[in-house]
Amino acid sequence: MNNLEFNRRDFLKQASMAALVLPTLLSCESDSLARDPASDILSRIKRNAQARGAKGMGAIEVPANVTWRTPFDIKPDDGEQMIITGTVYKPDGKTPAPNTLIYFYHADKFGIYGREGQPKHGRFRGWMLTDEKGRYEFSSIRPASYPNSTQSQHVHMTVTGVDHKEDWIDSILFEGDKFLTVRERASAGKRGGFNPIVTLRPNADGIMTARRDIQLLTI
Repeated sequence: MNNLEFNRRDFLKQASMAALVLPTLLSCESDSLARDPASDILSRIKRNAQARGAKGMGAIEVPANVTWRTPFDIKPDDGEQMIITGTVYKPDGKTPAPNTLIYFYHADKFGIYGREGQPKHGRFRGWMLTDEKGRYEFSSIRPASYPNSTQSQHVHMTVTGVDHKEDWIDSILFEGDKFLTVRERASAGKRGGFNPIVTLRPNADGIMTARRDIQLLTI
């Protein structure tokens, strides 16, 4: 009987302490889930990468320090510098889509991708993780057409999220490119929404700048 009473008092004491501690633990857990650390976001995004194990290609190779901006150290002989900015929107085309990973790559000023000692997609490639407003920005150079071809100048792009697989969208194309075709104009915007054919204009610093917004496909 004494043992039973002691166990009952001990149980009630522990239950009372648990009642006091539990809300704090739940609050901490809730805060942790709400913050969704960047490392957790990236691990979930990488699970949706299509090119699994393909070194230097796509979402699978996203660096841990990715942000919504990707600057390059552009040298004068690299080519014509450009800055591309934009906002990624959810399938409604209106709501910003934060934590969307964008991967881009393009040829150099001679129309070549991976030279010796470079990744398959070449030097001019990078990743951006959209911020809370869905924004992204990258600084690079205007690519050339492939050597001895009539291929239009373009920048390849994929988008990946925590809830959707990596997907190719329309490449960025450039107004004024003599190789831009009627067919490309007709199909522009079918994958990625908006208009991927951009017009480069100089900003206050004289750097050619354009905007390419993106609309995610319906999941």
